[in-house]
Amino acid sequence: MPHEHSTVTYPPVRWAILAACSLASACFQLAAMSYPPLLGEVAKGLNVELPKAVQLMTYFMLFSTISFFVSGPFVDRFGPAVAIIASVALASIPTLATLWIGHSYAAVVIIRILQGCSVGFCMAGTVPLVMQWFPPHQRAFALGVTGAFLPLGAVLGSIVTPAAFIALGDWRTAMAVVSIIPFAVLAYCLIVFGMTKGRAPASAGGPADGASSGDAFKAALISPPTWLGVAVTFVANWLMQTAFSLTPSYFTEPAPAGLGLGPLAGGSLTTILQVASIIAPVVGGYIAGRFFNGRSGGLLIAGLVLVITYGALQFQTVYDMQAIFVFFLILPGLGIGLLIPMLQTKIAASYEPCIVGRMNGLWLGIGSFGGAVGLFVSAEALAATGTYIAAVNIITLIAFIGAVLAAILNRTQDDVAARTNATRQWFVGG
Repeated sequence: MPHEHSTVTYPPVRWAILAACSLASACFQLAAMSYPPLLGEVAKGLNVELPKAVQLMTYFMLFSTISFFVSGPFVDRFGPAVAIIASVALASIPTLATLWIGHSYAAVVIIRILQGCSVGFCMAGTVPLVMQWFPPHQRAFALGVTGAFLPLGAVLGSIVTPAAFIALGDWRTAMAVVSIIPFAVLAYCLIVFGMTKGRAPASAGGPADGASSGDAFKAALISPPTWLGVAVTFVANWLMQTAFSLTPSYFTEPAPAGLGLGPLAGGSLTTILQVASIIAPVVGGYIAGRFFNGRSGGLLIAGLVLVITYGALQFQTVYDMQAIFVFFLILPGLGIGLLIPMLQTKIAASYEPCIVGRMNGLWLGIGSFGGAVGLFVSAEALAATGTYIAAVNIITLIAFIGAVLAAILNRTQDDVAARTNATRQWFVGG
């Protein structure tokens, strides 16, 4: 575990830093979700078929994944504050540029690629900043707050974009309106990080024993807990993407494929799942800091166990009784909301500050493929069976596997520092 200095004083300005990280998280989600409400208009405006317009979401997701592998070394080289500023710039400037260059499909593809890259830079920069500015017992709460802003940004995108389009009647102009929010956040970040430059109370320098960061990174790469963590992150993304993507259709589609509740009820009920996922990171982070001294392992397992309850949504005794139905929407929503913030807290607690950016990129970069794999497997299950029940059961099974992996990770995590230090000494001495 990284060395901590008990005499470090953490100033109140850390909450302004946390606000910058949280707002940056909301910005890349706003950029991501600004397109789905207007995909039909985008297709007409670019004179392409709707499926080709939908592919613009794929470009965003693909390059958001790639950006994790680039942003980790970027953070370790230039610092986390620069990465946060870069993320907000990538969410704002290309979005505004849509107004002038968004008249060809190729140009919009480039815009979506740049927007997608904002994800990795924000996620990679957030954990090191929290490590520098917050004491260990507050880090889980701080990362929980930033985690709560992810779905909030998505909700904001689904509201602001169609409202701007209805008011202005042009999708490109609507994107320019959307860009006002990340530009305001960019100005805030420039001011806050400019005022606090060089004043971080905790160092993000090299390992305490004088070894190079390269040695620390090599040691971490061959440490078993690292790859257990990557596996759990893969599971977390699988669960998050499939649950949020499939639930609306599962509720809406008529039997026997779905529950046949209709679009209105299906959308309203899915919102319950999403709201629970917004609340969970803040509450979970507070609990981790208040009762577990910032340790997140137990809450990570609890989150995965809560997701297992998603399987109850297939039973008629559950969905025929509204109160019970809502209850079993809240439980997995809380679980899903805990996963990524608790994993980021574990990353912060497990590695030297000088390699946290790269390890965050590794865990979340490889782990993000879990979302694509989960959606593919669920789609295949739906095609093979003609019902969402198989997909629901797959979510339940994957959550159980994740809980087992997280339990194994927690057992090995306690000695990860000893393993890493011993291996690093081998690299240094050998």
